[in-house]
Amino acid sequence: MGIWGAVWTREWQLLFRQRQDLLQPLTYCTMVVMIVPLGVDPADAVLTLVAPAIVWIAVVLAVVLSLDRLFRDDARDGTLAVLLTAPTPLWWVLLAKLGAHWLGLGSLLAIAAPIAGAAYGLSLAAAGVLFVTVIAGTLGLMALGLVAGALTVGLRNGGVLVAIILLPLYVPLLVFGAGAVAAVQSGFPGAGPVYFTAALSMLYATLAPPLAAVALRLSYDCCGPGFTDSPPRRRFIPGAVRCKCFSALRPRC
Repeated sequence: MGIWGAVWTREWQLLFRQRQDLLQPLTYCTMVVMIVPLGVDPADAVLTLVAPAIVWIAVVLAVVLSLDRLFRDDARDGTLAVLLTAPTPLWWVLLAKLGAHWLGLGSLLAIAAPIAGAAYGLSLAAAGVLFVTVIAGTLGLMALGLVAGALTVGLRNGGVLVAIILLPLYVPLLVFGAGAVAAVQSGFPGAGPVYFTAALSMLYATLAPPLAAVALRLSYDCCGPGFTDSPPRRRFIPGAVRCKCFSALRPRC
């Protein structure tokens, strides 16, 4: 629990100390919600119909925008190398990072989503379902982002690749999250899509830390001792991979 608690505390301190990383996704989400009505019919019936999809798309884009900071600071200051060589299982540490990021940014997006939905004319019940689906869905969104961030931690400008990897995987959460709100707004029960969104997020959150741990170790040292004459160096250098023919590190192509 020592390293786990230290990682949790550090993530919370970084999240609220570097406020631009916290405000940027929220600002982006607000801009999407405000700009989209300018390009559609401003009738109340139309805005109410498209509100669940617009708010959920804004949440998805805000989460993608925030994923760049998951491993960026850790790779720069050497914290990631310490975590990789620590006796604590890496997946357990990544679970703390995921939980802190979700409770920090995910809770703020969940609070902002019903407000945006109410501005579009959603009913009180639909706004409540929107809050539940966003707070549950952002866990799955960030869990998938944890794996994608681990895969691209050694790449320059990996944010574009993260978006390409994640956007197709985000479709089920987007469809069922927005569908639950639309069903309640239309007078139908929305419990089924809500349960499916929560279950899918829990599945992603369960599988993501071990998969991200494997991806980080591959980025940390892609070759075993059998490929080189000397033992592998236990150093993490972002943007580099171990050459199979030489013991030195060469830049990633």
